Amino acid sequence: MDATKKSLHYSTYLSNVLKSLKSNIFPIGLGLFFIIKDGFTKQALLDNGFALLILLFTILSALFSMIEAKITKYWIEEDKLMLQKGLINRTIKEIYIGKIQTMDTSAGIANQLLGGVIMHVKTAGDGIELNSISKHDAARLTEYINQRKYELNGQQIVEDVETSDVDQLPNQVSTPYETIYQLSTKDLLMMSATSASMFTVFAIVYAIYSQVDDIFHLDRYMGPLEQTVGQSYILIAFVIASALFMSYIIGIFVTAIKYYQYTVYFNGELLNIKYGLFERKNKFIAIKNIQRVTERQSYLRKLLYKTSFAVTTTSEMKASEDSILGDEEVLPFISRDEAYRVIQRLVPDYNFTDVNHVIPKRSIRRYFQISWVIFIIAGGIIQYFWFDKAWLFVIILMILTFITAYIKYRNSGYIIVDDQVNIRNGGAFVMETSFVKERNIIGLNVSSTPFMNKANLRNAVLDISSGSSNASCRLDYIELEDAAQIYDWFLLKERYQYEKNA
Repeated sequence: MDATKKSLHYSTYLSNVLKSLKSNIFPIGLGLFFIIKDGFTKQALLDNGFALLILLFTILSALFSMIEAKITKYWIEEDKLMLQKGLINRTIKEIYIGKIQTMDTSAGIANQLLGGVIMHVKTAGDGIELNSISKHDAARLTEYINQRKYELNGQQIVEDVETSDVDQLPNQVSTPYETIYQLSTKDLLMMSATSASMFTVFAIVYAIYSQVDDIFHLDRYMGPLEQTVGQSYILIAFVIASALFMSYIIGIFVTAIKYYQYTVYFNGELLNIKYGLFERKNKFIAIKNIQRVTERQSYLRKLLYKTSFAVTTTSEMKASEDSILGDEEVLPFISRDEAYRVIQRLVPDYNFTDVNHVIPKRSIRRYFQISWVIFIIAGGIIQYFWFDKAWLFVIILMILTFITAYIKYRNSGYIIVDDQVNIRNGGAFVMETSFVKERNIIGLNVSSTPFMNKANLRNAVLDISSGSSNASCRLDYIELEDAAQIYDWFLLKERYQYEKNA
């Protein structure tokens, strides 16, 4: 592959314009509302100068994004992938080909219509995003990078191209992929119905309402409705039920679109995950780069005997939107028996033994006592100055935090199995179990306070390497003996590795 500087695919222009419109959707709607409300007369436009400035700023933002896409270049130079971008502040980013771990692709609506793909070239801690290039250029670039990686590192070449979109490349040593998991339509609907998207919808709607209310004072329009509804408990119940139902339906719709046709392929070394309707994702995860396996199971899904698995890897791009809590989803919704069968095949050296519940009863109050003090003080101030029914909300919050503390006490724990530690933390809505090999732990911190010392309790935090940052898993308010066991196990393994490599 020559060192000629290449431009991005023309689908980038439309993609960047859509992103600009999406990020400015509220000011655009606000500006159009003012203009349409007052008409398009000369005087009305002059009176709405601020609205015109908003629209002008949005148009300029879209134009700048198109110009930036036009001047962005990428090329190969001295075994490095180079990316040059920036309209005013010109920057050049480079990554060494031998350090590249995975190459993912995704395609939004604009890319799918015009034949481009967004390529994410990832290393351990960072990467380069090519937004976007043609499928043919993506295939050629992938072929060249794989070939050079083989020559530079002596590693086996692997196929990192979405074969459904581009032809198989010649002279490419690869192991065929097989489908190991596919999210069925039934499970997709069940997953969407049991997700927490409803609360996200509530948060978005409330944020939009509060912003609009500051400008248009919606209270004067909502007042008559509130008076009518306030006279009937049946109407109040109906309004609340309707809001819950609508947010629930919207949440199902959003989740179903995101995980549409979710399929996982495996060739012994790489996981290839494809999903999405309006934005097609094509991600790769190298098994050797997995640092931690995590099971997340909500209590509702536990009743249905369903669970989900994610992995923490060393391949990560800064400001990546593809990961959740720093992890990459692998099995988003699956029966527990099948999940353990699949994950055991992917990482056969991991042990998935259940944890021991080791949190002592005297730790329960420590999970909520600080929150209670904050609630009581804040509630008392609000009660005295502003709202005489604040004590009701304080009581509700205290009950919820107590229930959460009890759930954490009942479900948290750990177990050490040879060179691996499994740690589970029970939360208000989700149980999270981390399966970590000692070789992937980069630090252990055992801490306490004077009050914890009197009760012989400790907090233990394990830091795990995760690309440009560190992931962690922790256990709070465990017995001193348990913290000492984890500490001694970690030191023993570290000493063994040191003596082995000496």
